[in-house]
Amino acid sequence: MAIIPKNLLVQREQQLLIDVVIDVWTFRKRGHNELDEPSFTQPAMYKRINSRKSIPAMYEGKLIESGELTREKADKVRKQWLESLNIAFADSFSCNPVDPTRPPGWSKLGAPHEYPTEEATGVNTNELSNIGVKSVTTSESVTVHPRIERFHIKPRLKKLQEGAGLDWATAEALAFGSLLAEGYNVRLSGQDVGRGTFSQRHAMLVCQETEKVYVPLNHMDADSQEQRMGKLEVVNSNLCEGAVVGFEYGVSVEDPFTLAIWEAQFGDFYNNSQTMFDGYIVSGETKWGQQNGLVLLLPHGFDGGGPDHSSCRLERHLQLSNDPVDGHTDAMPNIYVTYPTTPAQFFHLLRRQVKRNFRKPLIVAAPKTMLRLASATSALNEMSPGTCFKPVLDDPTTRDPHSVKRVMVVSGKLYYDLAKLKNENPLGEHVAIVRVEELTPFPRRELFHVLSRYDNATDFVWVQEEPRNAGAYAFAAPRIKSMLPQHTTLRYVGRSEHAATCSGVETQQAAEHVQLTTEAFDGLRGLVADLVIDSIATQHEKQHDKPASVISASVSHRWASRAVYAAHSSDH
Repeated sequence: MAIIPKNLLVQREQQLLIDVVIDVWTFRKRGHNELDEPSFTQPAMYKRINSRKSIPAMYEGKLIESGELTREKADKVRKQWLESLNIAFADSFSCNPVDPTRPPGWSKLGAPHEYPTEEATGVNTNELSNIGVKSVTTSESVTVHPRIERFHIKPRLKKLQEGAGLDWATAEALAFGSLLAEGYNVRLSGQDVGRGTFSQRHAMLVCQETEKVYVPLNHMDADSQEQRMGKLEVVNSNLCEGAVVGFEYGVSVEDPFTLAIWEAQFGDFYNNSQTMFDGYIVSGETKWGQQNGLVLLLPHGFDGGGPDHSSCRLERHLQLSNDPVDGHTDAMPNIYVTYPTTPAQFFHLLRRQVKRNFRKPLIVAAPKTMLRLASATSALNEMSPGTCFKPVLDDPTTRDPHSVKRVMVVSGKLYYDLAKLKNENPLGEHVAIVRVEELTPFPRRELFHVLSRYDNATDFVWVQEEPRNAGAYAFAAPRIKSMLPQHTTLRYVGRSEHAATCSGVETQQAAEHVQLTTEAFDGLRGLVADLVIDSIATQHEKQHDKPASVISASVSHRWASRAVYAAHSSDH
Protein backbone atom coordinates (compact mmCIF):
# COMPACT_ATOMS: atom_id res chain seq x y z
CA MET A 1 0.00 0.00 0.00
CA ALA A 2 3.03 2.25 0.41
CA ILE A 3 4.26 1.62 -3.17
CA ILE A 4 2.25 4.41 -4.82
CA PRO A 5 3.35 7.27 -2.51
CA LYS A 6 6.91 5.95 -2.52
CA ASN A 7 7.14 6.02 -6.32
CA LEU A 8 5.45 9.42 -6.38
CA LEU A 9 7.91 10.87 -3.86
CA VAL A 10 10.95 9.43 -5.64
CA GLN A 11 9.70 10.90 -8.90
CA ARG A 12 9.21 14.28 -7.22
CA GLU A 13 12.72 14.03 -5.70
CA GLN A 14 14.26 13.45 -9.13
CA GLN A 15 12.27 16.26 -10.74
CA LEU A 16 12.81 18.94 -8.09
CA LEU A 17 16.21 17.73 -6.79
CA ILE A 18 15.05 17.92 -3.19
CA ASP A 19 15.40 15.49 -0.30
CA VAL A 20 12.37 13.34 0.53
CA VAL A 21 11.72 11.64 3.86
CA ILE A 22 9.19 8.80 4.13
CA ASP A 23 7.96 8.37 7.71
CA VAL A 24 6.82 4.73 8.06
CA TRP A 25 5.32 3.37 11.27
CA THR A 26 5.73 -0.37 11.83
CA PHE A 27 5.24 -2.89 14.63
CA ARG A 28 6.58 -6.31 15.57
CA LYS A 29 3.84 -8.95 15.35
CA ARG A 30 5.84 -11.75 16.96
CA GLY A 31 8.47 -11.83 19.70
CA HIS A 32 12.22 -11.58 19.30
CA ASN A 33 12.46 -15.34 18.83
CA GLU A 34 10.39 -18.53 19.05
CA LEU A 35 10.46 -18.54 22.85
CA ASP A 36 9.62 -14.86 23.34
CA GLU A 37 6.11 -13.54 23.93
CA PRO A 38 5.75 -9.72 23.76
CA SER A 39 2.39 -9.75 25.58
CA PHE A 40 4.31 -10.60 28.76
CA THR A 41 5.15 -6.89 29.10
CA GLN A 42 2.82 -5.17 26.57
CA PRO A 43 -0.56 -6.93 26.91
CA ALA A 44 -2.81 -4.07 25.79
CA MET A 45 -0.86 -3.24 22.64
CA TYR A 46 -0.51 -6.86 21.58
CA LYS A 47 -4.19 -7.53 22.18
CA ARG A 48 -4.86 -4.94 19.48
CA ILE A 49 -2.07 -6.25 17.22
CA ASN A 50 -3.28 -9.85 17.44
CA SER A 51 -6.84 -8.77 16.63
CA ARG A 52 -5.70 -7.34 13.31
CA LYS A 53 -5.71 -9.39 10.17
CA SER A 54 -2.34 -9.84 8.51
CA ILE A 55 -1.60 -7.79 5.40
CA PRO A 56 -1.67 -10.90 3.12
CA ALA A 57 -5.07 -11.89 4.60
CA MET A 58 -6.42 -8.36 4.10
CA TYR A 59 -5.16 -8.30 0.50
CA GLU A 60 -6.61 -11.75 -0.16
CA GLY A 61 -10.00 -10.67 1.16
CA LYS A 62 -9.95 -7.59 -1.03
CA LEU A 63 -9.21 -9.67 -4.15
CA ILE A 64 -12.00 -12.14 -3.34
CA GLU A 65 -14.44 -9.31 -2.64
CA SER A 66 -13.65 -7.69 -6.00
CA GLY A 67 -14.06 -10.99 -7.86
CA GLU A 68 -10.48 -11.14 -9.04
CA LEU A 69 -9.80 -14.28 -6.98
CA THR A 70 -11.90 -17.19 -5.73
CA ARG A 71 -11.61 -18.76 -2.29
CA GLU A 72 -10.69 -22.11 -3.88
CA LYS A 73 -7.92 -20.52 -5.95
CA ALA A 74 -6.55 -18.71 -2.91
CA ASP A 75 -6.45 -21.96 -0.89
CA LYS A 76 -4.70 -23.74 -3.78
CA VAL A 77 -2.04 -21.03 -4.14
CA ARG A 78 -1.44 -21.03 -0.39
CA LYS A 79 -1.08 -24.82 -0.32
CA GLN A 80 1.35 -24.81 -3.25
CA TRP A 81 3.44 -22.09 -1.60
CA LEU A 82 3.66 -23.95 1.72
CA GLU A 83 4.65 -27.13 -0.12
CA SER A 84 7.43 -25.28 -1.93
CA LEU A 85 8.69 -23.91 1.37
CA ASN A 86 8.74 -27.38 2.93
CA ILE A 87 10.64 -28.78 -0.05
CA ALA A 88 13.18 -25.94 0.14
CA PHE A 89 13.61 -26.55 3.87
CA ALA A 90 14.25 -30.26 3.30
CA ASP A 91 16.73 -29.47 0.50
CA SER A 92 18.64 -27.08 2.77
CA PHE A 93 20.10 -30.00 4.71
CA SER A 94 22.01 -31.18 1.64
CA CYS A 95 22.68 -27.73 0.18
CA ASN A 96 26.15 -27.07 -1.26
CA PRO A 97 26.36 -23.29 -1.80
CA VAL A 98 28.04 -21.98 -4.93
CA ASP A 99 29.75 -18.63 -5.39
CA PRO A 100 27.22 -15.80 -5.12
CA THR A 101 26.19 -13.80 -8.14
CA ARG A 102 28.42 -10.75 -8.28
CA PRO A 103 28.27 -7.45 -10.13
CA PRO A 104 30.19 -7.18 -13.43
CA GLY A 105 33.93 -6.80 -13.00
CA TRP A 106 34.44 -9.36 -10.26
CA SER A 107 34.92 -12.09 -12.87
CA LYS A 108 38.27 -10.47 -13.73
CA LEU A 109 39.52 -10.95 -10.17
CA GLY A 110 40.32 -14.02 -8.12
CA ALA A 111 40.30 -15.16 -4.52
CA PRO A 112 43.60 -14.88 -2.64
CA HIS A 113 44.76 -18.22 -1.28
CA GLU A 114 48.34 -17.49 -0.32
CA TYR A 115 50.35 -14.56 0.99
CA PRO A 116 51.12 -12.51 -2.16
CA THR A 117 54.51 -11.09 -3.01
CA GLU A 118 54.76 -7.33 -3.27
CA GLU A 119 54.66 -6.27 -6.92
CA ALA A 120 55.97 -3.00 -8.29
CA THR A 121 53.45 -0.16 -8.23
CA GLY A 122 55.80 2.66 -9.22
CA VAL A 123 55.17 5.06 -12.10
CA ASN A 124 57.43 6.95 -14.49
CA THR A 125 58.69 10.03 -12.65
CA ASN A 126 58.03 12.36 -15.59
CA GLU A 127 54.42 11.23 -15.63
CA LEU A 128 54.17 11.72 -11.88
CA SER A 129 55.63 15.19 -12.11
CA ASN A 130 53.09 16.14 -14.78
CA ILE A 131 50.26 14.72 -12.67
CA GLY A 132 51.50 16.71 -9.68
CA VAL A 133 51.43 19.92 -11.69
CA LYS A 134 47.95 19.12 -12.99
CA SER A 135 46.74 18.51 -9.42
CA VAL A 136 47.16 22.20 -8.62
CA THR A 137 46.36 23.70 -12.03
CA THR A 138 43.08 25.61 -12.09
CA SER A 139 40.80 27.16 -14.64
CA GLU A 140 41.14 30.89 -15.34
CA SER A 141 37.55 31.29 -14.21
CA VAL A 142 38.34 29.98 -10.72
CA THR A 143 39.64 32.41 -8.10
CA VAL A 144 41.64 30.39 -5.59
CA HIS A 145 41.91 31.41 -1.94
CA PRO A 146 45.22 33.28 -1.52
CA ARG A 147 46.33 31.04 1.35
CA ILE A 148 45.88 27.95 -0.82
CA GLU A 149 47.91 29.62 -3.53
CA ARG A 150 50.69 30.49 -1.10
CA PHE A 151 50.85 27.46 1.18
CA HIS A 152 49.62 24.65 -1.09
CA ILE A 153 50.04 25.29 -4.80
CA LYS A 154 53.42 27.05 -4.90
CA PRO A 155 55.16 24.71 -2.43
CA ARG A 156 53.91 21.66 -4.33
CA LEU A 157 55.19 22.95 -7.65
CA LYS A 158 58.56 23.75 -6.06
CA LYS A 159 58.94 20.30 -4.50
CA LEU A 160 57.93 18.60 -7.74
CA GLN A 161 60.57 20.54 -9.61
CA GLU A 162 63.17 19.50 -7.05
CA GLY A 163 61.93 15.90 -7.03
CA ALA A 164 62.30 15.69 -3.25
CA GLY A 165 60.55 16.67 -0.04
CA LEU A 166 57.14 15.55 -1.29
CA ASP A 167 54.50 15.56 1.44
CA TRP A 168 51.61 13.18 2.03
CA ALA A 169 48.98 15.19 0.18
CA THR A 170 51.20 15.33 -2.89
CA ALA A 171 51.86 11.58 -2.79
CA GLU A 172 48.13 10.97 -2.48
CA ALA A 173 47.41 13.22 -5.46
CA LEU A 174 50.06 11.38 -7.49
CA ALA A 175 48.45 8.04 -6.59
CA PHE A 176 44.98 9.32 -7.52
CA GLY A 177 46.13 10.92 -10.76
CA SER A 178 48.16 7.93 -11.93
CA LEU A 179 45.21 5.62 -11.32
CA LEU A 180 42.88 7.97 -13.19
CA ALA A 181 45.31 7.93 -16.12
CA GLU A 182 45.11 4.12 -16.13
CA GLY A 183 41.31 4.19 -16.33
CA TYR A 184 40.44 3.53 -12.67
CA ASN A 185 37.86 5.66 -10.90
CA VAL A 186 38.57 7.08 -7.45
CA ARG A 187 35.88 8.01 -4.94
CA LEU A 188 36.83 9.93 -1.80
CA SER A 189 34.16 10.41 0.86
CA GLY A 190 34.07 11.81 4.39
CA GLN A 191 33.67 14.98 6.41
CA ASP A 192 35.30 17.89 4.54
CA VAL A 193 37.54 15.54 2.57
CA GLY A 194 37.73 18.06 -0.26
CA ARG A 195 40.12 20.25 1.70
CA GLY A 196 40.98 17.61 4.33
CA THR A 197 40.50 17.82 8.10
CA PHE A 198 43.96 19.38 8.43
CA SER A 199 43.67 21.58 5.31
CA GLN A 200 46.27 19.43 3.60
CA ARG A 201 44.49 17.94 0.60
CA HIS A 202 42.62 20.52 -1.50
CA ALA A 203 41.51 17.90 -4.03
CA MET A 204 38.67 20.27 -4.87
CA LEU A 205 39.12 24.01 -5.23
CA VAL A 206 36.21 26.37 -4.64
CA CYS A 207 36.09 29.70 -6.45
CA GLN A 208 36.11 32.47 -3.86
CA GLU A 209 33.71 34.58 -5.94
CA THR A 210 31.19 32.11 -7.40
CA GLU A 211 31.67 29.04 -5.13
CA LYS A 212 32.07 26.98 -8.27
CA VAL A 213 33.79 23.66 -7.49
CA TYR A 214 36.78 22.68 -9.59
CA VAL A 215 38.51 19.27 -9.30
CA PRO A 216 41.91 19.67 -11.03
CA LEU A 217 42.61 15.95 -11.49
CA ASN A 218 39.41 15.59 -13.53
CA HIS A 219 40.90 17.93 -16.13
CA MET A 220 43.95 15.89 -17.10
CA ASP A 221 44.29 15.30 -20.83
CA ALA A 222 44.45 11.79 -22.26
CA ASP A 223 47.66 10.87 -24.10
CA SER A 224 45.69 9.30 -26.97
CA GLN A 225 42.14 8.86 -28.20
CA GLU A 226 42.19 5.25 -27.03
CA GLN A 227 43.09 6.16 -23.45
CA ARG A 228 40.13 6.06 -21.08
CA MET A 229 40.52 8.49 -18.21
CA GLY A 230 38.97 7.70 -14.85
CA LYS A 231 37.06 10.15 -12.70
CA LEU A 232 37.80 11.46 -9.21
CA GLU A 233 34.63 11.89 -7.17
CA VAL A 234 35.06 14.02 -4.05
CA VAL A 235 32.10 13.75 -1.67
CA ASN A 236 31.92 15.92 1.44
CA SER A 237 29.57 13.82 3.56
CA ASN A 238 27.76 14.61 6.79
CA LEU A 239 28.56 13.31 10.27
CA CYS A 240 26.50 10.12 9.93
CA GLU A 241 29.42 7.72 9.85
CA GLY A 242 27.37 4.52 9.96
CA ALA A 243 25.31 5.47 6.91
CA VAL A 244 28.25 6.86 4.94
CA VAL A 245 30.56 3.91 5.60
CA GLY A 246 27.74 1.53 4.67
CA PHE A 247 27.25 3.35 1.39
CA GLU A 248 30.96 3.32 0.55
CA TYR A 249 31.08 -0.39 1.35
CA GLY A 250 28.34 -0.82 -1.23
CA VAL A 251 30.38 1.15 -3.78
CA SER A 252 33.42 -1.09 -3.23
CA VAL A 253 31.26 -4.20 -3.62
CA GLU A 254 29.47 -2.95 -6.72
CA ASP A 255 32.59 -1.85 -8.61
CA PRO A 256 35.93 -3.46 -7.66
CA PHE A 257 37.78 -1.19 -10.08
CA THR A 258 36.77 2.00 -8.31
CA LEU A 259 39.13 2.92 -5.48
CA ALA A 260 36.52 3.67 -2.81
CA ILE A 261 37.91 5.59 0.18
CA TRP A 262 36.25 6.80 3.36
CA GLU A 263 38.21 9.17 5.55
CA ALA A 264 37.19 9.84 9.13
CA GLN A 265 37.57 13.38 10.37
CA PHE A 266 39.51 11.87 13.26
CA GLY A 267 40.31 8.19 13.61
CA ASP A 268 38.03 7.52 16.56
CA PHE A 269 35.02 8.87 14.67
CA TYR A 270 34.76 5.46 13.04
CA ASN A 271 33.18 4.27 16.34
CA ASN A 272 29.80 5.37 15.03
CA SER A 273 30.12 2.89 12.16
CA GLN A 274 31.36 -0.08 14.19
CA THR A 275 28.46 -2.29 13.09
CA MET A 276 29.44 -1.75 9.45
CA PHE A 277 33.01 -2.78 10.25
CA ASP A 278 32.01 -5.87 12.23
CA GLY A 279 29.07 -7.09 10.19
CA TYR A 280 30.17 -6.31 6.64
CA ILE A 281 33.62 -4.94 5.93
CA VAL A 282 35.81 -7.40 7.83
CA SER A 283 33.53 -10.46 7.77
CA GLY A 284 31.61 -10.30 4.48
CA GLU A 285 34.10 -12.51 2.64
CA THR A 286 33.89 -15.20 5.33
CA LYS A 287 30.10 -15.07 5.59
CA TRP A 288 29.11 -14.65 1.95
CA GLY A 289 32.27 -14.99 -0.14
CA GLN A 290 31.93 -11.28 -0.93
CA GLN A 291 35.24 -9.46 -1.25
CA ASN A 292 35.48 -5.70 -0.91
CA GLY A 293 38.34 -3.28 -1.39
CA LEU A 294 37.17 -0.36 0.73
CA VAL A 295 39.96 1.90 2.01
CA LEU A 296 39.43 3.48 5.44
CA LEU A 297 41.70 6.41 6.33
CA LEU A 298 41.64 6.92 10.08
CA PRO A 299 43.84 9.81 11.33
CA HIS A 300 45.80 8.55 14.33
CA GLY A 301 48.47 9.89 16.65
CA PHE A 302 49.05 11.23 20.15
CA ASP A 303 49.82 14.89 19.61
CA GLY A 304 47.84 16.71 22.28
CA GLY A 305 44.42 16.23 20.72
CA GLY A 306 42.91 14.63 23.80
CA PRO A 307 41.23 11.24 24.29
CA ASP A 308 38.55 11.78 21.63
CA HIS A 309 40.80 12.86 18.78
CA SER A 310 43.94 10.76 19.15
CA SER A 311 43.31 7.08 18.49
CA CYS A 312 41.79 5.16 15.60
CA ARG A 313 41.74 2.15 17.95
CA LEU A 314 44.35 0.05 16.19
CA GLU A 315 43.82 -2.68 18.77
CA ARG A 316 40.19 -3.14 17.76
CA HIS A 317 40.96 -3.50 14.06
CA LEU A 318 43.78 -5.93 14.78
CA GLN A 319 41.45 -7.96 16.99
CA LEU A 320 39.14 -8.30 13.99
CA SER A 321 41.94 -9.83 11.92
CA ASN A 322 42.11 -13.61 11.59
CA ASP A 323 45.87 -13.54 11.06
CA PRO A 324 47.17 -16.64 12.94
CA VAL A 325 49.36 -15.93 15.94
CA ASP A 326 51.75 -18.79 15.22
CA GLY A 327 51.87 -18.25 11.45
CA HIS A 328 50.88 -21.85 10.78
CA THR A 329 49.36 -21.01 7.41
CA ASP A 330 50.08 -18.81 4.41
CA ALA A 331 46.36 -18.18 3.88
CA MET A 332 45.45 -14.53 3.54
CA PRO A 333 43.83 -12.81 6.53
CA ASN A 334 40.55 -10.99 6.08
CA ILE A 335 41.86 -7.40 6.32
CA TYR A 336 44.93 -5.23 5.88
CA VAL A 337 45.84 -2.85 8.71
CA THR A 338 48.75 -0.49 8.04
CA TYR A 339 50.51 2.41 9.72
CA PRO A 340 52.74 3.92 7.02
CA THR A 341 55.44 6.44 7.92
CA THR A 342 56.36 7.94 4.53
CA PRO A 343 54.34 9.50 1.69
CA ALA A 344 55.88 7.03 -0.77
CA GLN A 345 54.60 4.12 1.30
CA PHE A 346 51.13 5.69 1.27
CA PHE A 347 51.37 6.18 -2.51
CA HIS A 348 52.14 2.51 -3.06
CA LEU A 349 49.40 1.38 -0.66
CA LEU A 350 46.72 3.23 -2.60
CA ARG A 351 47.91 1.97 -5.97
CA ARG A 352 48.38 -1.58 -4.72
CA GLN A 353 44.78 -1.64 -3.57
CA VAL A 354 43.40 -1.73 -7.12
CA LYS A 355 46.37 -3.16 -9.02
CA ARG A 356 46.10 -6.53 -7.29
CA ASN A 357 43.95 -9.34 -8.69
CA PHE A 358 41.93 -9.62 -5.49
CA ARG A 359 40.31 -7.27 -3.00
CA LYS A 360 40.72 -6.90 0.76
CA PRO A 361 39.62 -3.98 2.94
CA LEU A 362 42.50 -1.67 3.84
CA ILE A 363 42.56 0.20 7.15
CA VAL A 364 45.19 2.94 7.31
CA ALA A 365 46.24 4.67 10.51
CA ALA A 366 46.51 7.95 8.65
CA PRO A 367 48.89 10.82 9.50
CA LYS A 368 48.17 14.02 11.37
CA THR A 369 51.40 15.72 12.47
CA MET A 370 53.32 13.73 9.84
CA LEU A 371 51.40 15.59 7.15
CA ARG A 372 53.76 18.56 7.55
CA LEU A 373 56.75 16.92 9.24
CA ALA A 374 59.87 17.80 7.25
CA SER A 375 61.51 14.45 7.99
CA ALA A 376 58.39 12.53 6.92
CA THR A 377 58.67 13.34 3.22
CA SER A 378 59.63 11.31 0.15
CA ALA A 379 61.57 11.77 -3.06
CA LEU A 380 59.95 11.26 -6.43
CA ASN A 381 62.25 8.35 -7.23
CA GLU A 382 60.75 6.41 -4.28
CA MET A 383 57.61 6.13 -6.43
CA SER A 384 59.42 5.32 -9.70
CA PRO A 385 59.13 2.07 -11.72
CA GLY A 386 60.34 -0.96 -9.81
CA THR A 387 59.38 0.43 -6.39
CA CYS A 388 56.63 -0.97 -4.18
CA PHE A 389 55.19 -0.90 -0.69
CA LYS A 390 57.47 -2.37 1.97
CA PRO A 391 55.76 -4.03 4.96
CA VAL A 392 58.92 -3.53 7.05
CA LEU A 393 61.42 -0.67 6.92
CA ASP A 394 64.91 -1.22 8.28
CA ASP A 395 66.84 1.55 10.03
CA PRO A 396 68.41 3.64 7.23
CA THR A 397 71.04 5.11 9.60
CA THR A 398 72.60 1.79 10.67
CA ARG A 399 76.20 1.65 9.45
CA ASP A 400 77.34 -1.58 11.07
CA PRO A 401 74.62 -4.12 11.96
CA HIS A 402 77.11 -6.11 14.06
CA SER A 403 77.56 -3.19 16.47
CA VAL A 404 73.84 -2.97 17.27
CA LYS A 405 72.91 -4.20 20.75
CA ARG A 406 69.33 -2.92 21.03
CA VAL A 407 66.66 -3.25 18.37
CA MET A 408 63.56 -1.11 18.78
CA VAL A 409 60.49 -2.27 16.87
CA VAL A 410 57.95 0.48 16.31
CA SER A 411 54.94 1.22 14.14
CA GLY A 412 53.93 4.71 13.07
CA LYS A 413 54.93 8.28 13.71
CA LEU A 414 56.75 7.58 16.99
CA TYR A 415 59.63 6.46 14.78
CA TYR A 416 60.58 10.06 14.02
CA ASP A 417 60.82 11.02 17.70
CA LEU A 418 62.98 7.98 18.43
CA ALA A 419 65.15 8.59 15.36
CA LYS A 420 65.82 12.14 16.52
CA LEU A 421 66.85 10.94 20.00
CA LYS A 422 69.04 8.23 18.49
CA ASN A 423 70.85 10.82 16.40
CA GLU A 424 71.47 12.93 19.52
CA ASN A 425 72.59 10.00 21.68
CA PRO A 426 76.37 9.35 21.71
CA LEU A 427 75.63 5.61 21.81
CA GLY A 428 72.98 5.82 19.11
CA GLU A 429 75.03 3.75 16.65
CA HIS A 430 74.34 0.72 18.84
CA VAL A 431 70.56 1.09 18.37
CA ALA A 432 68.49 0.09 15.34
CA ILE A 433 64.90 1.28 14.92
CA VAL A 434 62.81 -1.05 12.75
CA ARG A 435 59.40 0.02 11.48
CA VAL A 436 56.50 -2.39 11.00
CA GLU A 437 54.43 -0.62 8.35
CA GLU A 438 51.90 -3.41 7.84
CA LEU A 439 50.46 -5.00 10.97
CA THR A 440 48.15 -7.52 9.37
CA PRO A 441 48.89 -9.65 7.50
CA PHE A 442 51.82 -9.67 9.93
CA PRO A 443 55.06 -9.54 7.88
CA ARG A 444 56.83 -12.44 9.60
CA ARG A 445 59.36 -13.21 6.89
CA GLU A 446 60.19 -9.62 6.10
CA LEU A 447 60.63 -8.76 9.78
CA PHE A 448 62.75 -11.84 10.46
CA HIS A 449 64.95 -10.96 7.50
CA VAL A 450 65.60 -7.50 9.00
CA LEU A 451 65.97 -8.53 12.65
CA SER A 452 68.37 -11.37 11.88
CA ARG A 453 70.85 -8.87 10.43
CA TYR A 454 71.54 -7.70 13.97
CA ASP A 455 73.30 -10.85 15.09
CA ASN A 456 74.87 -9.27 18.17
CA ALA A 457 71.69 -7.67 19.46
CA THR A 458 70.54 -8.95 22.83
CA ASP A 459 67.83 -6.43 23.74
CA PHE A 460 64.62 -6.26 21.69
CA VAL A 461 62.01 -3.65 22.57
CA TRP A 462 58.54 -2.84 21.28
CA VAL A 463 57.97 0.91 21.66
CA GLN A 464 54.59 2.58 21.21
CA GLU A 465 52.88 5.80 22.25
CA GLU A 466 49.52 4.13 22.87
CA PRO A 467 48.68 2.63 26.30
CA ARG A 468 49.74 -0.96 26.85
CA ASN A 469 46.14 -2.21 26.57
CA ALA A 470 45.80 -0.39 23.24
CA GLY A 471 47.82 0.02 20.06
CA ALA A 472 49.52 -2.88 18.30
CA TYR A 473 51.55 -4.34 21.16
CA ALA A 474 49.17 -7.13 22.21
CA PHE A 475 48.85 -8.21 18.56
CA ALA A 476 52.50 -7.91 17.54
CA ALA A 477 54.24 -9.18 20.68
CA PRO A 478 53.50 -12.93 20.42
CA ARG A 479 54.29 -12.89 16.71
CA ILE A 480 57.64 -11.17 17.24
CA LYS A 481 58.57 -13.34 20.22
CA SER A 482 58.09 -16.46 18.10
CA MET A 483 60.86 -15.35 15.74
CA LEU A 484 63.41 -14.05 18.26
CA PRO A 485 66.43 -16.15 19.23
CA GLN A 486 66.06 -18.57 22.12
CA HIS A 487 66.60 -17.10 25.59
CA THR A 488 65.64 -13.68 24.20
CA THR A 489 62.44 -11.82 25.00
CA LEU A 490 60.63 -8.72 23.82
CA ARG A 491 60.39 -5.84 26.28
CA TYR A 492 57.61 -3.27 26.27
CA VAL A 493 58.19 0.47 26.47
CA GLY A 494 55.21 2.76 26.37
CA ARG A 495 52.34 4.14 28.40
CA SER A 496 50.80 1.94 31.08
CA GLU A 497 47.24 0.70 30.82
CA HIS A 498 44.67 3.49 30.46
CA ALA A 499 40.88 3.45 30.53
CA ALA A 500 40.80 6.29 27.99
CA THR A 501 42.99 6.37 24.90
CA CYS A 502 45.15 9.08 26.47
CA SER A 503 45.16 11.89 29.00
CA GLY A 504 42.95 14.88 28.41
CA VAL A 505 45.60 17.18 29.92
CA GLU A 506 48.14 18.20 27.29
CA THR A 507 50.99 18.75 29.76
CA GLN A 508 50.49 15.27 31.23
CA GLN A 509 50.39 13.75 27.77
CA ALA A 510 53.62 15.53 26.85
CA ALA A 511 55.30 14.37 30.08
CA GLU A 512 54.31 10.77 29.37
CA HIS A 513 55.76 11.08 25.88
CA VAL A 514 59.10 12.33 27.21
CA GLN A 515 59.17 9.55 29.76
CA LEU A 516 58.56 6.71 27.29
CA THR A 517 61.00 7.99 24.65
CA THR A 518 63.67 8.47 27.33
CA GLU A 519 63.04 4.98 28.71
CA ALA A 520 63.56 3.55 25.23
CA PHE A 521 67.23 4.55 25.44
CA ASP A 522 67.84 3.72 29.12
CA GLY A 523 70.53 1.12 29.89
CA LEU A 524 72.45 1.50 26.64
CA ARG A 525 75.79 1.97 28.38
CA GLY A 526 75.60 -1.47 29.99
CA LEU A 527 74.70 -3.15 26.69
CA VAL A 528 77.58 -1.50 24.88
CA ALA A 529 79.96 -2.56 27.69
CA ASP A 530 78.87 -6.17 27.10
CA LEU A 531 79.61 -5.74 23.40
CA VAL A 532 83.11 -4.43 24.15
CA ILE A 533 83.82 -7.31 26.56
CA ASP A 534 82.65 -9.87 23.98
CA SER A 535 84.83 -8.23 21.34
CA ILE A 536 87.93 -8.30 23.60
CA ALA A 537 87.26 -11.92 24.55
CA THR A 538 86.93 -12.93 20.91
CA GLN A 539 90.20 -11.22 19.95
CA HIS A 540 91.98 -12.84 22.91
CA GLU A 541 90.74 -16.29 21.90
CA LYS A 542 91.90 -15.77 18.34
CA GLN A 543 95.36 -14.61 19.44
CA HIS A 544 95.84 -17.65 21.71
CA ASP A 545 94.24 -20.11 19.28
CA LYS A 546 91.55 -21.03 21.78
CA PRO A 547 88.11 -22.37 20.85
CA ALA A 548 85.32 -19.81 20.72
CA SER A 549 83.50 -19.27 24.01
CA VAL A 550 80.03 -20.61 24.65
CA ILE A 551 78.69 -17.06 24.77
CA SER A 552 80.11 -16.11 21.39
CA ALA A 553 78.80 -19.27 19.78
CA SER A 554 75.29 -18.70 21.09
CA VAL A 555 75.30 -15.13 19.79
CA SER A 556 76.62 -16.14 16.41
CA HIS A 557 74.25 -19.00 15.67
CA ARG A 558 71.10 -18.28 17.66
CA TRP A 559 69.08 -16.98 14.69
CA ALA A 560 69.43 -20.34 12.93
CA SER A 561 67.07 -21.84 15.52
CA ARG A 562 64.13 -20.14 13.76
CA ALA A 563 64.32 -22.23 10.60
CA VAL A 564 60.68 -21.66 9.73
CA TYR A 565 61.51 -18.00 9.03
CA ALA A 566 65.14 -18.39 7.97
CA ALA A 567 64.14 -20.75 5.16
CA HIS A 568 62.21 -17.97 3.46
CA SER A 569 64.12 -14.86 4.51
CA SER A 570 66.43 -14.99 1.50
CA ASP A 571 63.42 -14.46 -0.77
CA HIS A 572 62.73 -10.97 0.57
